[in-house]
Amino acid sequence: MRPKALVLCKALIVILLAALTTSAQFQIRTRVDLVVVPVTVKNSGGELTAGLTKADFRVYENGREQTITNFTADPVPLSVIVLVDSGLSPTTFKKIQNTLPALTEAFSAFDEVAVYRFDTHLAKLSEFSNNKDAVETALARLKDIEPVKTTDSMGGAPFSTPGPLINGMPADPSLRLPNGPAPKLDKILHDAMFAAADELRKRAPERRRVMVVVSDGRAGRNEHNYDQVLHRLLENNIEVYSIGMDQAYLSRKFSVLDKYSKATGGDAFFLNATDSLEHSYSRAAEEARNQYVLGYLSNNEAPAAEPIYRQIDVRLARAGLKVLHRSGYYQVPR
Repeated sequence: MRPKALVLCKALIVILLAALTTSAQFQIRTRVDLVVVPVTVKNSGGELTAGLTKADFRVYENGREQTITNFTADPVPLSVIVLVDSGLSPTTFKKIQNTLPALTEAFSAFDEVAVYRFDTHLAKLSEFSNNKDAVETALARLKDIEPVKTTDSMGGAPFSTPGPLINGMPADPSLRLPNGPAPKLDKILHDAMFAAADELRKRAPERRRVMVVVSDGRAGRNEHNYDQVLHRLLENNIEVYSIGMDQAYLSRKFSVLDKYSKATGGDAFFLNATDSLEHSYSRAAEEARNQYVLGYLSNNEAPAAEPIYRQIDVRLARAGLKVLHRSGYYQVPR
């Protein structure tokens, strides 16, 4: 090859590589800056509303309208952590044990599910799996737990051993106390959710990250508070679907479970009857899987140093519909 032709060829290769590098950087930058907002839309009867288009939605960030650049209504696979409160009252926990088969059937073959339980400590019952038999086996381990009545259990005198029992023995031997009234369980709801969020943030970004929490919403001594847990949930696009047990009607809207669900774009179901509990499992999975997903590039100036919280407000052009979405996100420096 002639020297001039060789030089020209090398120059073209350099230009081509530079163009590809710039393109790749642009694509990565776009993916990083794109704000993704899953949205659930319900009618007045609480049923999911299908058939909406991008033109039906308006998105505002800190009061400024944003241009929706990405839109889809296609169902997506889920990465789910089922977090079960094993410190519930014996009667309530028995209801949960009786409905475990329905919980398994709520998820599809495309979903991956991990199972945890908590009371005064957190225990992993299974790794993430899309094998229904494996998930069912993990949930079946909850049937071996026999909760006991404590001073915060509903309708009964306290026993001498706090926490759940497995085959008549304490689930955690370190929890055994001398004979006498059992104190209230210092349940680690916030810490359990924080740990679960840490596990969920490792899952593939193309999957929807979901936490299903079955609890009465009571929390005792925790290393993490609500604000810290919510921060971790929002920065990792995790939605919380709460199934609240043993909560009076008037207290449900003040429950921390409802707060977590509303702030992350999930939903909360407060139930007592077994048939309603079974139905809530499928409703939570259905809502999480079938959402409208909006994407936009923020027109607010990026922070210079530390991430900053941006409030999100999604509105609909149609009246009479209820919108559920996360309250905001943390915009990071570019």
